[in-house]
Amino acid sequence: MWQNRVRRQGSIIVISGPSGVGKGSVIDLLCQQDENLVKSISATTRTPRPHEIDGVDYHFVSVSKFKNLISRSGLVEWTQYGENYYGTLRSMVESTTASGKDLILEIDVDGVIQLRELGIEGTFVFILPPSTEVLANRLRGRGTESQTEIDHRLARARTEVYFAKDYDFWVINADNQIGQTVSEILQVIYTERHRIDQVILKQIYDVFDAIIPENR
Repeated sequence: MWQNRVRRQGSIIVISGPSGVGKGSVIDLLCQQDENLVKSISATTRTPRPHEIDGVDYHFVSVSKFKNLISRSGLVEWTQYGENYYGTLRSMVESTTASGKDLILEIDVDGVIQLRELGIEGTFVFILPPSTEVLANRLRGRGTESQTEIDHRLARARTEVYFAKDYDFWVINADNQIGQTVSEILQVIYTERHRIDQVILKQIYDVFDAIIPENR
């Protein structure tokens, strides 16, 4: 009865953390373990890599189209790395949450600031490495960046941790403990899903009014 009469609006789950902390792997496992979670597909102007599929890995768009999205408020947040732009489509946020699904956004601290400024509510989770040494080793282990690039990412990580104050929860993603990390974040999500707000409250009242009409 309750499942048919009380239906929640989907929400936004924001996952942030330094480069190399394991955000992508955590989000993939979250979506595998909870069918009500949907991973946001970002728009980007960068060139697709050989294994990437448009609409699956990213929405690949031209710079002019991306700037058009910015000008008509088609993005809830966006950022620029080098010559490439990345952003979250407003249409995906609205359609996913309207369907009752929760949308997971993997964005940086700049994106969170933009969401806050727009008044967009959600559950904000910051993932930390067990130590800076572990983070540095993970970045080196990827073998995709030069030492100069790794040093730049570590310097940015130091800046990013000061924005943890803008988040609701923090989780440490330790080596070989990703299952624990995912479990802790799922607990946060399940708790938030059962939070009472005005929309849910009205639906609860309506259910009881239908079953036990008020005596007049």
